[in-house]
Amino acid sequence: MTDAPPSARALRERYRSDQSNSARLRVLCDAGRVLAGAGGDDAMAAVLGLALEFSAFEAGALLLCEADALRIRASRGPVLPAGARFTADGALAAVLKPDAGRITGRIADHLAGHTSSHLVRRNVVSRLPLPAGGVVGMEILLPLTARGATAGVLALVSRKALADPDPSDLQTLETLCTMLAMAAHDGAAIRPVQAARRIEQVLAPLTAREREVLALLPQGLTNADIGRKLGIATGTVKVHVERIIHKLALGDRTQAAALAVELGFVGSGIKP
Repeated sequence: MTDAPPSARALRERYRSDQSNSARLRVLCDAGRVLAGAGGDDAMAAVLGLALEFSAFEAGALLLCEADALRIRASRGPVLPAGARFTADGALAAVLKPDAGRITGRIADHLAGHTSSHLVRRNVVSRLPLPAGGVVGMEILLPLTARGATAGVLALVSRKALADPDPSDLQTLETLCTMLAMAAHDGAAIRPVQAARRIEQVLAPLTAREREVLALLPQGLTNADIGRKLGIATGTVKVHVERIIHKLALGDRTQAAALAVELGFVGSGIKP
Protein backbone atom coordinates (compact mmCIF):
# COMPACT_ATOMS: atom_id res chain seq x y z
CA MET A 1 0.00 0.00 0.00
CA THR A 2 1.46 3.33 -1.06
CA ASP A 3 1.03 6.64 0.72
CA ALA A 4 -1.47 9.09 -0.76
CA PRO A 5 0.15 11.95 -2.71
CA PRO A 6 0.24 15.29 -0.85
CA SER A 7 -2.62 17.69 -1.51
CA ALA A 8 -2.19 20.90 -3.48
CA ARG A 9 -2.55 22.86 -0.27
CA ALA A 10 0.17 20.82 1.45
CA LEU A 11 2.47 21.33 -1.52
CA ARG A 12 1.87 25.10 -1.46
CA GLU A 13 2.60 25.26 2.26
CA ARG A 14 5.74 23.18 1.82
CA TYR A 15 6.87 25.47 -1.02
CA ARG A 16 6.27 28.58 1.08
CA SER A 17 8.14 27.05 4.01
CA ASP A 18 11.08 26.14 1.78
CA GLN A 19 11.13 29.67 0.35
CA SER A 20 11.07 31.22 3.83
CA ASN A 21 13.86 28.97 5.07
CA SER A 22 15.93 29.80 1.99
CA ALA A 23 15.46 33.53 2.63
CA ARG A 24 16.57 33.13 6.26
CA LEU A 25 19.64 31.15 5.27
CA ARG A 26 20.47 33.64 2.50
CA VAL A 27 20.38 36.72 4.75
CA LEU A 28 22.58 35.03 7.37
CA CYS A 29 25.05 33.85 4.75
CA ASP A 30 25.17 37.30 3.10
CA ALA A 31 25.70 39.00 6.46
CA GLY A 32 28.47 36.57 7.31
CA ARG A 33 30.26 37.33 4.07
CA VAL A 34 29.92 41.10 4.62
CA LEU A 35 31.22 40.99 8.19
CA ALA A 36 34.06 38.62 7.29
CA GLY A 37 35.12 41.00 4.55
CA ALA A 38 35.75 44.71 4.87
CA GLY A 39 34.39 45.20 8.41
CA GLY A 40 33.94 48.63 10.00
CA ASP A 41 31.06 51.08 9.58
CA ASP A 42 30.42 50.14 5.96
CA ALA A 43 29.90 46.49 6.94
CA MET A 44 27.59 47.49 9.81
CA ALA A 45 25.52 49.63 7.44
CA ALA A 46 25.39 46.83 4.87
CA VAL A 47 24.10 44.32 7.43
CA LEU A 48 21.52 46.84 8.63
CA GLY A 49 20.38 47.08 5.01
CA LEU A 50 20.10 43.29 4.81
CA ALA A 51 18.02 43.26 8.01
CA LEU A 52 15.65 45.88 6.60
CA GLU A 53 15.32 44.07 3.28
CA PHE A 54 14.63 40.80 5.07
CA SER A 55 12.08 42.25 7.51
CA ALA A 56 10.43 44.71 5.08
CA PHE A 57 10.67 47.53 7.63
CA GLU A 58 11.14 51.00 6.16
CA ALA A 59 13.86 52.31 8.48
CA GLY A 60 16.32 51.19 11.09
CA ALA A 61 19.34 52.07 13.14
CA LEU A 62 22.24 50.28 14.74
CA LEU A 63 23.03 51.74 18.16
CA LEU A 64 26.19 50.78 20.04
CA CYS A 65 26.86 51.18 23.76
CA GLU A 66 29.20 54.04 24.50
CA ALA A 67 29.92 54.84 28.17
CA ASP A 68 26.48 55.60 29.67
CA ALA A 69 24.78 56.24 26.31
CA LEU A 70 23.92 54.67 22.95
CA ARG A 71 25.36 56.09 19.74
CA ILE A 72 23.93 55.45 16.27
CA ARG A 73 26.62 53.62 14.31
CA ALA A 74 24.56 53.19 11.13
CA SER A 75 21.07 54.19 10.01
CA ARG A 76 18.81 53.72 6.99
CA GLY A 77 15.58 55.50 6.06
CA PRO A 78 13.86 58.43 7.82
CA VAL A 79 15.57 58.07 11.20
CA LEU A 80 18.26 60.04 13.00
CA PRO A 81 21.66 59.84 11.28
CA ALA A 82 24.82 58.10 12.37
CA GLY A 83 26.55 59.90 15.21
CA ALA A 84 23.39 60.80 17.18
CA ARG A 85 23.60 59.80 20.86
CA PHE A 86 20.84 58.59 23.21
CA THR A 87 20.62 58.17 26.93
CA ALA A 88 20.15 54.45 27.51
CA ASP A 89 16.79 54.67 29.28
CA GLY A 90 13.16 53.66 28.69
CA ALA A 91 12.61 50.94 26.09
CA LEU A 92 16.23 51.11 24.98
CA ALA A 93 17.40 50.35 28.50
CA ALA A 94 14.82 47.60 28.92
CA VAL A 95 15.99 45.70 25.85
CA LEU A 96 19.56 45.75 27.13
CA LYS A 97 18.55 43.80 30.23
CA PRO A 98 19.03 40.04 29.70
CA ASP A 99 16.38 39.11 32.27
CA ALA A 100 13.51 41.20 30.96
CA GLY A 101 11.38 38.10 30.41
CA ARG A 102 10.64 38.39 26.73
CA ILE A 103 11.14 35.73 24.07
CA THR A 104 14.05 33.40 24.76
CA GLY A 105 16.70 32.83 22.11
CA ARG A 106 17.54 29.13 22.08
CA ILE A 107 20.64 29.59 19.97
CA ALA A 108 22.01 32.32 22.21
CA ASP A 109 21.45 30.01 25.14
CA HIS A 110 23.74 27.47 23.54
CA LEU A 111 26.50 29.98 23.05
CA ALA A 112 26.46 32.24 26.04
CA GLY A 113 24.44 30.49 28.69
CA HIS A 114 21.95 33.34 28.96
CA THR A 115 18.81 34.51 27.22
CA SER A 116 18.57 37.03 24.46
CA SER A 117 15.38 39.00 24.02
CA HIS A 118 13.65 41.61 21.96
CA LEU A 119 10.83 44.10 22.30
CA VAL A 120 8.06 44.38 19.73
CA ARG A 121 6.20 47.65 20.31
CA ARG A 122 3.11 48.93 18.48
CA ASN A 123 1.73 52.45 18.10
CA VAL A 124 4.37 54.02 20.30
CA VAL A 125 6.36 57.23 20.32
CA SER A 126 9.81 56.23 19.13
CA ARG A 127 13.01 58.15 19.75
CA LEU A 128 14.43 57.26 16.35
CA PRO A 129 12.24 58.64 13.51
CA LEU A 130 12.54 62.02 11.82
CA PRO A 131 10.95 64.34 12.73
CA ALA A 132 12.03 63.40 16.24
CA GLY A 133 9.56 61.79 18.59
CA GLY A 134 7.20 60.47 15.92
CA VAL A 135 4.56 57.80 16.48
CA VAL A 136 5.36 54.53 14.71
CA GLY A 137 3.08 51.63 13.88
CA MET A 138 5.65 49.07 14.90
CA GLU A 139 9.13 49.15 16.39
CA ILE A 140 11.34 46.13 17.08
CA LEU A 141 14.29 46.53 19.42
CA LEU A 142 16.80 43.67 19.49
CA PRO A 143 19.88 43.55 21.74
CA LEU A 144 23.27 42.97 20.15
CA THR A 145 24.39 40.24 22.52
CA ALA A 146 27.18 37.73 22.09
CA ARG A 147 29.13 35.62 24.53
CA GLY A 148 27.90 37.26 27.68
CA ALA A 149 28.18 40.89 26.63
CA THR A 150 25.68 43.34 25.15
CA ALA A 151 27.14 45.73 22.62
CA GLY A 152 24.04 47.74 21.64
CA VAL A 153 20.63 47.61 19.98
CA LEU A 154 19.27 47.00 16.49
CA ALA A 155 16.11 49.07 16.01
CA LEU A 156 13.68 48.45 13.13
CA VAL A 157 10.92 51.01 12.59
CA SER A 158 7.78 51.20 10.48
CA ARG A 159 5.38 54.12 10.49
CA LYS A 160 2.69 51.77 9.23
CA ALA A 161 1.14 49.09 11.41
CA LEU A 162 2.46 45.67 10.43
CA ALA A 163 1.35 42.13 11.12
CA ASP A 164 2.99 40.25 13.97
CA PRO A 165 6.49 39.16 12.96
CA ASP A 166 7.08 35.45 12.37
CA PRO A 167 8.95 33.88 15.34
CA SER A 168 11.43 32.23 12.99
CA ASP A 169 12.10 35.58 11.32
CA LEU A 170 12.68 37.16 14.74
CA GLN A 171 15.12 34.39 15.56
CA THR A 172 16.95 35.07 12.31
CA LEU A 173 17.18 38.77 13.24
CA GLU A 174 18.50 37.79 16.67
CA THR A 175 21.19 35.74 14.98
CA LEU A 176 22.08 38.76 12.84
CA CYS A 177 22.37 40.77 16.05
CA THR A 178 24.75 38.19 17.53
CA MET A 179 26.91 38.50 14.41
CA LEU A 180 26.83 42.30 14.68
CA ALA A 181 27.76 42.12 18.36
CA MET A 182 30.74 39.94 17.53
CA ALA A 183 31.80 42.40 14.82
CA ALA A 184 31.30 45.35 17.18
CA HIS A 185 33.69 43.85 19.70
CA ASP A 186 36.15 43.32 16.84
CA GLY A 187 39.69 41.99 16.97
CA ALA A 188 41.03 39.87 19.77
CA ALA A 189 38.23 40.73 22.15
CA ILE A 190 35.74 38.58 20.23
CA ARG A 191 37.71 35.38 20.81
CA PRO A 192 38.46 35.07 24.48
CA VAL A 193 39.46 31.66 25.79
CA GLN A 194 36.17 31.42 27.66
CA ALA A 195 34.20 31.87 24.44
CA ALA A 196 36.24 29.19 22.72
CA ARG A 197 35.45 26.79 25.54
CA ARG A 198 31.73 27.51 25.21
CA ILE A 199 31.85 26.84 21.48
CA GLU A 200 33.63 23.55 22.12
CA GLN A 201 30.94 22.66 24.65
CA VAL A 202 28.26 23.28 22.04
CA LEU A 203 30.06 21.10 19.48
CA ALA A 204 31.03 18.38 21.94
CA PRO A 205 28.08 16.04 21.14
CA LEU A 206 28.91 16.05 17.42
CA THR A 207 31.21 13.70 15.57
CA ALA A 208 33.91 15.09 13.29
CA ARG A 209 31.76 14.40 10.22
CA GLU A 210 28.70 16.04 11.79
CA ARG A 211 30.81 19.14 12.48
CA GLU A 212 31.82 19.22 8.82
CA VAL A 213 28.18 19.02 7.75
CA LEU A 214 27.17 21.72 10.26
CA ALA A 215 29.90 24.01 8.94
CA LEU A 216 28.47 23.80 5.41
CA LEU A 217 24.83 24.51 6.33
CA PRO A 218 25.15 28.35 6.29
CA GLN A 219 25.90 28.16 2.56
CA GLY A 220 22.33 27.04 1.91
CA LEU A 221 23.52 23.89 0.14
CA THR A 222 21.27 20.93 -0.53
CA ASN A 223 22.08 17.54 0.93
CA ALA A 224 23.28 16.48 -2.51
CA ASP A 225 25.63 19.51 -2.71
CA ILE A 226 27.03 18.79 0.75
CA GLY A 227 27.44 15.14 -0.15
CA ARG A 228 29.46 16.06 -3.25
CA LYS A 229 31.70 18.38 -1.23
CA LEU A 230 32.39 15.78 1.43
CA GLY A 231 32.41 12.74 -0.84
CA ILE A 232 29.51 11.01 0.90
CA ALA A 233 26.02 9.93 -0.15
CA THR A 234 23.06 12.32 -0.07
CA GLY A 235 21.18 10.01 2.30
CA THR A 236 24.15 10.00 4.68
CA VAL A 237 24.11 13.80 4.75
CA LYS A 238 20.39 13.71 5.58
CA VAL A 239 21.11 11.40 8.52
CA HIS A 240 23.92 13.68 9.73
CA VAL A 241 21.66 16.75 9.56
CA GLU A 242 18.93 14.98 11.51
CA ARG A 243 21.41 13.90 14.18
CA ILE A 244 22.82 17.44 14.44
CA ILE A 245 19.33 18.85 14.97
CA HIS A 246 18.55 16.19 17.58
CA LYS A 247 21.85 16.40 19.48
CA LEU A 248 21.81 20.21 19.69
CA ALA A 249 18.07 20.35 20.50
CA LEU A 250 17.34 22.56 17.52
CA GLY A 251 14.02 22.91 15.73
CA ASP A 252 15.06 22.52 12.12
CA ARG A 253 17.77 22.91 9.51
CA THR A 254 17.48 26.70 9.52
CA GLN A 255 18.21 26.87 13.24
CA ALA A 256 21.19 24.57 12.70
CA ALA A 257 22.52 26.89 9.99
CA ALA A 258 21.98 29.92 12.21
CA LEU A 259 23.87 28.25 15.04
CA ALA A 260 26.69 27.44 12.62
CA VAL A 261 26.92 31.12 11.71
CA GLU A 262 27.09 32.07 15.37
CA LEU A 263 29.87 29.56 15.89
CA GLY A 264 31.90 31.24 13.16
CA PHE A 265 31.29 28.94 10.19
CA VAL A 266 30.86 31.62 7.56
CA GLY A 267 30.73 31.41 3.78
CA SER A 268 33.43 28.90 2.97
CA GLY A 269 32.39 26.51 5.71
CA ILE A 270 35.78 27.00 7.31
CA LYS A 271 35.85 28.43 10.76
CA PRO A 272 37.73 31.77 10.53
